[in-house]
Amino acid sequence: TTPTDEQFADRLWNRLGWRKDEPVVVLNPGGAFGPAKRWPSRSFAELARKLVDEQRVKILILCGPSERGFARFIADASLRPRQVHSMAEEEVSLGLSKAVVKRATLLITTDSGPRHFGAAFGVPTVSLFGPTHMGWTETYFQAETKLQHAVPCGPCQQRECPLGHHRCMTDLTVDEVYQAGTHRLAESRKRAG
Repeated sequence: TTPTDEQFADRLWNRLGWRKDEPVVVLNPGGAFGPAKRWPSRSFAELARKLVDEQRVKILILCGPSERGFARFIADASLRPRQVHSMAEEEVSLGLSKAVVKRATLLITTDSGPRHFGAAFGVPTVSLFGPTHMGWTETYFQAETKLQHAVPCGPCQQRECPLGHHRCMTDLTVDEVYQAGTHRLAESRKRAG
């Protein structure tokens, strides 16, 4: 990250009233590849609520310019306005996204670009795979947990589910993702404490 990227992230933290030393989980629900890589927005909202209530963390939702609508939806549907913030109203840039991931305690992401930021900055990561074969985007990052449900039709490598059911993503439950996330949070807290 550049000093300017870090300044933008500092301003965001200050505006939100968040301390740099408190745990922040970054959720990345988007993916430029197409909608097949997206985990349901309602699942992300439920996950955010559960993490805030049970793990006492703040949540920051990344989004690209075309993903602002579902990022807002996730923040609103979480019903935790002081703890869950969407970057939908921010001047989103690649630099700010990198700086946000860099200071995260945990990243929970689809198989998309920000997943690689987690690996680059050593941020524990839970990656949600659907239509993508995991071996094709291997990061070799020790602190990454990859979740994928085996379905007869996948991994299909398609941008949209050709069968219309999207089970490769919808079969991933909030509890599965939450358990993987809390395991990575516990490891982070052990290292920090």
